[in-house]
Amino acid sequence: MASTPPISSPVFLVAASRSGAENFRQLLVQHPAIAIAPNFDFLIEAISPEGRFMKREAFLRSVDFNFRFKRLGLTVPPGVGFTGIAQALLAQATSSKPGAAVAGAVLQHDFDRILWLWPDARFIHLVRDGRDVAQANVAARRAGNLWHGIADWVEAEVLWDRMSHKLPADRQLSLRYEVLASDTEYELRRVCDYLGLPFDPAMLGPAQALQREPMGRWRKADAAELSAAEHRAARWLLQNGYFLSATVRPPAILRRMALNLQNKLALANHRRELLGTGPWLKSAYTARFGRKKAKARLKREHAEMMARTEE
Repeated sequence: MASTPPISSPVFLVAASRSGAENFRQLLVQHPAIAIAPNFDFLIEAISPEGRFMKREAFLRSVDFNFRFKRLGLTVPPGVGFTGIAQALLAQATSSKPGAAVAGAVLQHDFDRILWLWPDARFIHLVRDGRDVAQANVAARRAGNLWHGIADWVEAEVLWDRMSHKLPADRQLSLRYEVLASDTEYELRRVCDYLGLPFDPAMLGPAQALQREPMGRWRKADAAELSAAEHRAARWLLQNGYFLSATVRPPAILRRMALNLQNKLALANHRRELLGTGPWLKSAYTARFGRKKAKARLKREHAEMMARTEE
């Protein structure tokens, strides 16, 4: 098989989980010159904040149970270091369009670490109302309340804010999901201009999926719970152009303790239902009394199990 040329400056679509990144990706890949792979966080998880890469064997173990890696049908090439592995995996994931002018992948956490691999990478930042993201996390039982459901969104926006101040203007573009859904063609033309490509009407084909994504459900949330979540995310909601619903207040100490307990119970019950009571009890025992390797395996398996609920 002929070797695939390396991708020198890929484009990464970065967004918090449940922000509509996959719907947006489906629009982008309708363009004949754009190849954006689905979630590639398994690569990010092999890079430390300081830029240290996993050893080959450790990386192989890390993706052994990774369903995203398996679903993409990727193969780790022999005889190369981590940089070569990353290049090969991205090339494999975008191989349906060999020679595409734009190639890249979706990243949903710690996306600044990708710059250790591709220092010249470009980024498209997609942001969705954090309260809708929080509501989606609660509905999917990834969080027990809006206070915890919005936490990952805040983390992603803090990270993007820090990155965007360091990246040159020609290597970044931000879009709001709500505007993308309401004025899809205009926003896609902006994206194509940024990427240096002509707009292709085929990109509008899957646009209806954007409108089907529920928006504004957070408005029906409990007022006190919403106020706490908005307080946690106020700066980033306002910075991204979202208005607050009312005067926001931080939860009192007892209220915060109750929110934390509610979240822990909700996550535990969700894991129990996914695993079954027997395996859940066994995993609880391992988490408390198991050996280091068993705990690491359990942690990885639980992460994979919870990641599947994001799809």
